[in-house]
Amino acid sequence: MTIVQKMRAQLVPAMKARDAAKLAFLRYWIAQLTLGTGAEMEDAEAVKKMRSVLKEAKSGVTTFTAEELELLREWVPASLGPDQILEALAPAADQIRAAAKDGMALGVAMKALAGRPVETEDVKAAVAALRSQP
Repeated sequence: MTIVQKMRAQLVPAMKARDAAKLAFLRYWIAQLTLGTGAEMEDAEAVKKMRSVLKEAKSGVTTFTAEELELLREWVPASLGPDQILEALAPAADQIRAAAKDGMALGVAMKALAGRPVETEDVKAAVAALRSQP
């Protein structure tokens, strides 16, 4: 079941509960994640779009309320923590240390973490930690 299908399944219970905030949230995101043709966006793209809203909110620039952001966090899978990132980067640690520049090391790390939910800031910290080790 896709994210949009799961959201649609929660519409009726939200209506019955008269939860206006959740209902508005679900309607908004169903519209955002449904392409102009009526086709649903792929789950990976949907999560990426929702993550971008949460990232904007961290910077302080958002049009969403705190309640809407909390509802949004329920739909976005949790990111890997710093320890989990270091563990996932262990096979590529030598390549990261051998990279000529920090940007190149970050590129190696991001390729090694492809497809996993991570925050760029956490990856940068993990790369810096790996590069500072002998």
